[in-house]
Amino acid sequence: MTETRPPIEPVIIEALIAVKDHATSIASLIHYDLLDARERYLLAYFCTAIELTGACTVLAQTTESIGIPILARSVLEALVDFKCLVTDPGYVECIEAAHDREWSKVFEEATSAGGAYLGQLGAHALVQREHAAIIEREARRKEIGIRKLTAKERFEHAGVPELYYSVYNFFCAEAHNDARALISRHIKEDEAGVVRLTIYGDDLAFLDVGLMQVHDAVAAMTEGICRIFKVAERDRARVEQTFTAAKRWVTAHEEAVASKPST
Repeated sequence: MTETRPPIEPVIIEALIAVKDHATSIASLIHYDLLDARERYLLAYFCTAIELTGACTVLAQTTESIGIPILARSVLEALVDFKCLVTDPGYVECIEAAHDREWSKVFEEATSAGGAYLGQLGAHALVQREHAAIIEREARRKEIGIRKLTAKERFEHAGVPELYYSVYNFFCAEAHNDARALISRHIKEDEAGVVRLTIYGDDLAFLDVGLMQVHDAVAAMTEGICRIFKVAERDRARVEQTFTAAKRWVTAHEEAVASKPST
């Protein structure tokens, strides 16, 4: 049942480390105003992407790589919201509308709940005041047509709708443990046609794709940060060299898989 999962190709890990180190060095050069909501969210998404890249790197260096597509999904979502903010400063309202809508669900349940935890929460004066403030903000947004956007709408607003139906769709299947994700992880058919259950299978889907998507997202956000905050980008030679090597390996691997005869 238990197999030995091979490690991620080292050239991919090197590319991730290089782009993360580069982004981190850029972050140390930024002059910002956290009272400016757009700057605050741009930097928060950027920092989140850096940290998640570090987490992906750690997983990639072990056999516990099953979580990589789930983390990659979060990085991709950060990139989408980052892109929306770059092109539309008013997107701050959509971010805060989403924040308020989710908290409103909790507060609405809390104020109508009984003696359970949420009931105690709903009785708290601070919660009641915040709930009232959210109701007021949501009413104001409704008047001007602002609301929480769906994931599909966010990707469209960012100008990358193709990612919603492709990479993001697969990442979501992994995050939600959809049937296709469960089967690809744990149900295998060997050369003799015997179907078996496996743990730590050696052909997890979307690991290389996920890691390269994380790399591309952090690289794009770093470029955006440098442009918006007028940071002189440092030498990118290591980033470009490691990316080229990783891309070459991924392409060769995909061609090798495609050329294998079907069983």
